[in-house]
Amino acid sequence: MALLYDASPEFQQLDLENLIRSHPITTAFELLKIAGEGDERSRVKIYRSIQLLATLGVRRPSQSKGAMKKSLMLGLFFEQHVLGIMALISDKIDDVVGLQPTLHKKICLKAIEELIKLAKSHISNALPQVSNFLLSCVFDCRLHYQICASLQSALENKELRDQALSTWATMVTNLEEVDLESLVDSTFAIVVQYWDSFGPVAQERAYAMIAHLLKEYPTLVRDVVHTIPSLASIPLMSKFEAELARLKSSTDLSHQYEAFIDRCKNENMTVVFRALTELEQFLQEHQSFLQDSAVNEQPNPVVAGVLRSVLDACVKFKEGRPDFAILCAKCIGLIGCLDPNRVEAVRDKRDILVLSNFERADETVDFVLFFLQDILVKAFLSATNSKQQGFLSYGMQELLKFCGLDDTVTFRTRDTQSNTNYRRWIALPEPIRNTLTPFLSSRYVVAAIASPDECTYPIYDTKMSHGSWLRKLVIDLLQKSNGDNAGMIFSVCSRVIRWQDISIANFLLPFAALNVVVGGTEKQLDEVVTELLAVLSQQLQNGSHIEMENLKLCSESVFQVLDYFSRWMQEKKKQMTTSRNIRGTTGRLPSELQIEADVAQIQSIERVLSRIPAEVISRRAVDCKSYARALFHWEQYIRQEREKQRRPDEPLDPLFERLQDIYTQIDEPDGIEGISTHLHVLNIDQQILEHRKAGRWTAAQSWYEMRLAERPDDIETQVNLLTCLKESGQHDVLLNQVEGIRRSQSVAPRLLSFAVEASWATGKWSILERFLAETSWKSAGDFNIGIGHALLALHRKTFDQFYTILGQLRTDVTQNLSDAATSSFQACHDAMLRCHVLTDIESIGCAFTSDQDDLQPLLKSLDRRLNVLGAFLSDKQYLLGLRRAAMELSKPKFTSHNIASSWLRSAKLARKGNLTHEAFNAVLHASQLGDQSATIEHSRLLWKEGHHRKAIQSLDGAIAANAFSSHNFVALDSATVSLVGDKQQQQNYLTARAHLLLAKWLDAAGQTPSSVLIGKYQEAARSWEKGHYYLGKHYNKLLDLSGEYTKLVIENYLRAMSFGTKNIFQILPRVITLWLDMGSKVDFAISLKEKDRDKNDYSRSESIQVARAKFLEVVNKTIEKYIDRLTAYQFYTALSQLVARICHVHPKVNELLTKIIVKVVSAHPQQALWTLLAVVKSSSRDRASRGVACLNRIKDSHRKRAEAGSFDFRALLNQGQKISDQLLHVCERHIESRVSNVSLSKDLGFNHKNAPCPLVIPLEATLTASLPASSETSIRNHRPFVRETVTISAFLDDVLVLSSLQKPRKLSVRGSDGRLYGLLCKPKDDLRKDQRLMEFNAMINRSLKRDAESSKRRLYIKTYAVTPLNEECGLIEWIDNLKTLRDILLKLYKQKNVAINYGEIRMLLDEACSHESKLPIFTRKIIPSFPPVFHEWFVEMFPEAGAWFAARLRYTRSCAVMSMVGHVLGLGDRHGENILFEEGNGGTFHVDFNCLFDKGLTFEKPELVPFRLTHNMVDAFGVYGYEGPFRKSCELTMTILRQNEDTLMTILETFLYDPTTDFIGKKVGPNAYPKVGFSTDISMKKRSVARVPETPQGVLDSVRSKLRGLLADEAVPLSEEGHVQALIQQATSPRNLAAMYIGWCAFF
Repeated sequence: MALLYDASPEFQQLDLENLIRSHPITTAFELLKIAGEGDERSRVKIYRSIQLLATLGVRRPSQSKGAMKKSLMLGLFFEQHVLGIMALISDKIDDVVGLQPTLHKKICLKAIEELIKLAKSHISNALPQVSNFLLSCVFDCRLHYQICASLQSALENKELRDQALSTWATMVTNLEEVDLESLVDSTFAIVVQYWDSFGPVAQERAYAMIAHLLKEYPTLVRDVVHTIPSLASIPLMSKFEAELARLKSSTDLSHQYEAFIDRCKNENMTVVFRALTELEQFLQEHQSFLQDSAVNEQPNPVVAGVLRSVLDACVKFKEGRPDFAILCAKCIGLIGCLDPNRVEAVRDKRDILVLSNFERADETVDFVLFFLQDILVKAFLSATNSKQQGFLSYGMQELLKFCGLDDTVTFRTRDTQSNTNYRRWIALPEPIRNTLTPFLSSRYVVAAIASPDECTYPIYDTKMSHGSWLRKLVIDLLQKSNGDNAGMIFSVCSRVIRWQDISIANFLLPFAALNVVVGGTEKQLDEVVTELLAVLSQQLQNGSHIEMENLKLCSESVFQVLDYFSRWMQEKKKQMTTSRNIRGTTGRLPSELQIEADVAQIQSIERVLSRIPAEVISRRAVDCKSYARALFHWEQYIRQEREKQRRPDEPLDPLFERLQDIYTQIDEPDGIEGISTHLHVLNIDQQILEHRKAGRWTAAQSWYEMRLAERPDDIETQVNLLTCLKESGQHDVLLNQVEGIRRSQSVAPRLLSFAVEASWATGKWSILERFLAETSWKSAGDFNIGIGHALLALHRKTFDQFYTILGQLRTDVTQNLSDAATSSFQACHDAMLRCHVLTDIESIGCAFTSDQDDLQPLLKSLDRRLNVLGAFLSDKQYLLGLRRAAMELSKPKFTSHNIASSWLRSAKLARKGNLTHEAFNAVLHASQLGDQSATIEHSRLLWKEGHHRKAIQSLDGAIAANAFSSHNFVALDSATVSLVGDKQQQQNYLTARAHLLLAKWLDAAGQTPSSVLIGKYQEAARSWEKGHYYLGKHYNKLLDLSGEYTKLVIENYLRAMSFGTKNIFQILPRVITLWLDMGSKVDFAISLKEKDRDKNDYSRSESIQVARAKFLEVVNKTIEKYIDRLTAYQFYTALSQLVARICHVHPKVNELLTKIIVKVVSAHPQQALWTLLAVVKSSSRDRASRGVACLNRIKDSHRKRAEAGSFDFRALLNQGQKISDQLLHVCERHIESRVSNVSLSKDLGFNHKNAPCPLVIPLEATLTASLPASSETSIRNHRPFVRETVTISAFLDDVLVLSSLQKPRKLSVRGSDGRLYGLLCKPKDDLRKDQRLMEFNAMINRSLKRDAESSKRRLYIKTYAVTPLNEECGLIEWIDNLKTLRDILLKLYKQKNVAINYGEIRMLLDEACSHESKLPIFTRKIIPSFPPVFHEWFVEMFPEAGAWFAARLRYTRSCAVMSMVGHVLGLGDRHGENILFEEGNGGTFHVDFNCLFDKGLTFEKPELVPFRLTHNMVDAFGVYGYEGPFRKSCELTMTILRQNEDTLMTILETFLYDPTTDFIGKKVGPNAYPKVGFSTDISMKKRSVARVPETPQGVLDSVRSKLRGLLADEAVPLSEEGHVQALIQQATSPRNLAAMYIGWCAFF
C-alpha cells in the first residue's frame, strides 16, 4: 500500500481489503496468469497472495460462525468467482477484447490449470462451463475457425491444443470421482480424436491421464465402460484397449447398441463424432442384428433408438462439418431405410401454454423454468463464443432470480416458500441443474442500450433473411409487453435475443404475439394481423431461390403463432367452462371482472384468426409442403361452409376439388377416392388423378400421350408422361420419349433425371454418358443425376472419383435434414432411402475392388437390407435397379446369375403389386441371362392372369425337362439354413418349389385325383418347412375315422416346425387339437344309429377302434421324438392351449403333454409360470393336482441343475406362488360401494414383503416370444425374449377402484427398469375367453403386417396381455391414456350446453320404431338434437396439424379393422363405454368381449347393426365420411380375413372345442351393460333366434359364411367390396339404429 500512497494521496483513504474486494476477479486472474508463467519458487509466493486475496475477498455465508480454515476460505472464494474468472479468460482466447497473441492465449490456458490445482473440487459448480470452454474454444477449433475463415488462426490453435490437453489432464487428475463421471467419455474422445495432432509431450501427458483414470478409478470406469470410446486407433494404448475390451466383452449386441445410443446423445460434438466413427465400423460387422430385428413381429426398441440418435446428432452438429455429415449418412445407410410402418420413433416435442397471459405467478414461473430447461441451457451449451455465453449467462441468472431461485434451493429448509422453490428446482433434470447452479449466485451485468426505434408494420420484406425478420419482430413485440410479469421476463429476453441463434426468438414469438394481442391496443392487434398476412400473402413465384426459402421459413414461424393462438383459445374456453361447472357445484363465483377479461381475451384471438382466411393458410401450407396443415385448415373451412348452406343438397364441388389437390401431395391415396365420391362429376384431370393414385399408370399414360400431341412443349405434361413410363417400368420407351424431346428442344433439368434413371436401369451407358456430358457431378443438385455420375465413374474404373461423388451426395442428403424433416422416420423416409442406396452401391463397388472371392455374405446382406424396406414396393424396385446397374459394371466379380436373381426379385415384387407388365418384363430379362428358374415366376404370372391351364403346362414341362439349375446360393424363400450349401441342395430346393407350386395349382383346379396330388405334394416336401406344411395341409382335408391321415398331418406339420417357424401359429394349434382329440376318442366306440347296428357294423367299429389305437401309438412316438427336437419357445406359443388340456384322460398322452409343459416352463420360467400357477389355483381339484404334479417335476429337474450351478428355480417358484396367491387375494377381497381408492396393504391385505419377485410383469411385451425373423437364423440358437426382462420390483400401495359392478382394481407395479406399469385385477370373471380372443386378434395382426397394402396403411387391432389367475379372477394389462367414446361425447355436448333427456329419447325411439312412417322422428328430430362433435376431440387432443392428421387416420383405419373383425365374430354390445380411444395417437380400443357370435340378436331389442357407425363416428373420419380410408381399410381387412380363412378357422376351432372354456355360453355376463343413467332391463332379456349359433359347429359355420361373403338368408356370396357396402348400409341404416336399445345411444 505504501507504493500506492506515494503514487496518489487519495489511496490513503482506502485500505487493502477494500481495494481487493472491489476487483477480486481481475486480481485473481492476473495472479493466476503469473502463477502459470512462473517457476515453482515464485509460484509459492503467488499461492500465498491468492490465499490472502481469498481471505479478504470472500463473501461469507450468512449461517457461518467463527473463523474459517484457510483451505475452506480459498475454496469458497473460487466457488463464488470462478464464473467471472472464466469469463475474462474466454474474452482473451476468443479475441473479444482485440486480437490476442498465441503466447497470451497459452498463458490464459495455464491460468486455468493453476485455477484447477488450487480450487480442485470447488470448481465443480462451474465444471460444465470449464469443460465446455476447453472443448468448444480449443479442441473444436476447426469449427470455430472455419466460421472465422482464418487459416492463420487455425494454425495458432493447433499450437494451443497441447496446452489445452495439459489443462484438461490437470482437471482430470485433480477432481473427485463424483465430478469425473461426466468427463470420462469426453476425455477418451479428445485423446482419440486429436492424438495424431498432439506433440510428444502432450501424447505422454494423455497416456498418463488415461492410465490415471484406469488405475485410480476402476469402479467408475467399469460403470461407464460401455460408453467409453475405443482406443484401438492408438497402438501405444493397446494395453488399455485390451482392458476396456475385456470389460465390454460380456455385453450382448442389444446392449452395445444401447451404449452407442447414449454416446450419440452427448452434448459434445467430439464425443459424438467418435461414437459415430465407431458405430460405422460396428454396423459393418453387426448390421444384420438390426435388420433381422426390424422385420421381426416385435422389433427390438434398440433399432429405432439407434436410427433416432444418429438423425438427432446429424441435425445438431452437421453445420460446418461435412465430415460429420458424411459420417451420419454412412451410419444411416448401414442401418437401412427402415419401414416406418413397422419401426417408428417420433421425436418427443414438449410445449407449454400460458393461459393467464403471464398474470398468474405460478404459471409464469412454470413458463420460465420450461424456457430455461428446453431453450436457454441448450443454447448455452452449444454457444461457440464467450459473447454468446455471456448474454445467455446473464439471461439465465435474471430468470432464476425472477423465479425466486438462489443458492439456498440446493438444500431443503422448513420454510414453506423455500420448500416450493426446492421442489421446483429438484424437478429439473440433473444435467440442467448442474448447468444452472452457478447462476443461482452469479453477478453478471450487461450494459444499458438505447431503445430501438418503433417499427413500421409490416416489418417483413422479401430482401430480409428469416433470422433478421424474426429477431426484429420479436424484439418489437417484447418491447410492447403487457403486465408486470411479462415485462420483467421479456425485458431480459430482449437482451438475449440479439446475439443468439434464432431458436430463442422462434420460441418466444407465439408468447410475445399473444401477449400483445390480448393485452395491447387495437392498433397493436391490427399490426400483428398485418404482419401475419404480409408473410402468408406474399407470392412465392416471383423471387430468387434464397428469397423463396426465406419466405417459407417465415411462413413456418407464422404457422407456429397461429397454432399457439388456436390452442390457447381452445384451452381458455375449456378453462372457463370448467370454472362455471365448479361454480355450479360449489357456489363459488369467479369475479365478474375476471369473466369479462377472459371473454375479451378470447374475442381478441378470435378476431385475429377470423381475419386470416383459411384459403390463404391452406395455400401457403401447400407451398411449404406442410400438407397436413393445409388439409386441416381447408377441412375446417368446408365445415364452416356446410353450416352456412341454406339447402343441404347445395353442391360444394369447388371446395372438394381444392381438397383433392391437397391430397395429391400426400402419400394417402384413399383420401382422393373418398373425395371423388362427393364430386357430382369427375373431370378428366380428376379421373387421371385417381388412376395415378391407384397405380393404373397405363391408363394415365394414354391420356398424357394425347395431351402431349396437342401441347408438345408443355413441361408438366412431359414430366407426367415420363412419370407414368417410369412407374410402369417402361424404361426403353421413356428413353425414346426423352430422345424425341431432345431432338426438338433442349432437355429440361426435370426431364434429365428421368432419362438418367432409365439409362442405368437399361444398362445403356453410352446414352447415360451423353445425357450427363453437359452437367458436372459437383453441381448436379439432383440425386439421380449424381448417382448417374457415380455409376459412370464406376464404369470408367475411376474409383477415387466414384467415392468422392458418393461423399458429396451424402453431404447433399444430410443438408436437407432439419428438425422438422427428422421429426419421424416417415418424414425423412426419402433421405434414409438415399443413404441406403449409396451404401448398397458403395458395397458393390468395394466388392469389385476387394480380393475376396466369396460374395455370399454380401448377397445375403443385400437381401436382408432389401427386406427392411417393408411395403415400399416402388422403393424396392428403384433399389434393385441400381444394384443391377452396379453389378453389371462390376463384372466379372458379379455374374449374370447374380443379376438374374435381382430381376426375379423385381418380378416377384411387381406381381405382388399387380404390375403384370413390369413383372413379365423382369422375367424376360432373367431368362435372357440364362436363369431357367425364371420359369417358376413366369408360370406364376400366367396363373395370376387367369391362364391356369397354360401355367400348369408351363411349370409341368419345366419340371419334366429338369430345367432348374442352381446359381444363387441364397434361397429367397428358404425357411432353413440347411438348404444353403452346395449347388445340388439349391437345385433340389428350386425343384421342390416348382413341385409344390404345381401341386397347389392342381389341387385348386379340382381335376386331379387325391392319390396323384399326394404324390405331387410328397415330391415337394424335401426338408423344407413350406413343403411339409402344404403336404400336411392336404392330408388335413382327408381326415378319416381311423386316424391314419391324422397321423400323417401331425408328422408333416411337426417336420415343418423343425425347419422353420413361419407357419407355427397355423401348425401347432392344429397338431395339438388333432393329437389330443385322437387320444380322447381312442377308447370310445363309433356311435351308430340303432337301425344300422348289425353285425358287420359292430365289426367295422371294432376295426376302426383298433386302427385308432395303433395310429395313436405311432403319433405318441412322433410327438415324443419332436419334444426333444423342437425348442421350448416353439411350444410356448401354444402354452395356454396345452395347459387347458392338462387333465387329458389318456395316460400316455397326458404324460407327453406334461413333458411338453415341463420343458416350456423350465426353459422360460419367468414368463411361463404365470400360466401354470393359474392351473395350480384352479377350483377343479383334478386340474390343480395336475398342475402341482407339473411343478414338482420341474423342481426335480432344476434341483439337478442347481447342483451344477444353475439359478435357484425353487426360490423363483416360491416367490411366484406367493405373488400369485397375494394377487388372487386382492381380486377376491370385498370392497365397499362408492369407494374409489383403497390401500393395497391395509384394505386388500397385500404383503409388500413378497416383492421384488423374479417373474416378469404380465404385459404383452414381456410375455410374447419373438420368433426368428429370417430363414437364416438358427432355430435352436434363437433367443425368444431378447428385450431386457422387466420383473416385479414393488407394488405401490395406492389402488384405484373402478366403478363397475365387480369393482375391478387397478394396481401400480414398479418394474425392475424403474418404470411404473398398470395391472387391472378383475374379480368374478373368467378371463380365459378374453385371453384366447387376444390370441385370435394377434393372429389377425400378423396377417395384416404381412400384407403389403395393409402394412402400408398400418392396419392393426390393439391387443393387450390377459393373464388368468384361476377360473374366476385374473390380470389385464392396463393401457394408459384411454378415453371412452361416451365420456368424450358427453363432455363435448356439455360444453355446448346440449342436454340429454334419456326418458324423452326413449319415448321418441319407441315411437320412431312403431311404423315406417314414424322413422323421420329419429332422423329429423333426435339426430339433429345431437350434432356431430367427435371431430372436435381430435382437434383438441392433437393441436399440431401433422399429429392431427396421423391420429385421425389411425382412428379411421383401426375402427375399420375392428368393425370387420367384430362383424365376422358376431361381436355386439358396442355401446359408448366399450369403445375407447388412445389419447396419444387416436387409435380405437375395444373392451368387453362377452357378447360374441351374434348374441346381440337374442336381446329383446335385438342388435341389428353389424358394428357401431353412428353419425359422430362417421363425421370424425373427415369431410369425406366413411368413403375413402374407412371403406378401403374395411375392404382390405375383409380381403385378408378371407385369404387367411383356413388359419383363422383353425385357431377359432381350437378355442371353441376347448373343454375348459365356454365361448358360446347361454347367458350374457351381468356387467355387459354398464349403467348409463337409465334401466337396461329391456336389453338384458333374451330370446331364441334361429340364426344365432348355439353349438361350436354352428359358430364355425356362421363365421365361415361371413368370411365367404354370405349375408343372413342370402345364398349368393358377395365380393369384398359388395360385402363392405352391405355392412355399411346396415350399420348406418336409420331403421336399424332407431331400433337399438337406448343404452347403446345410437343418437350420438
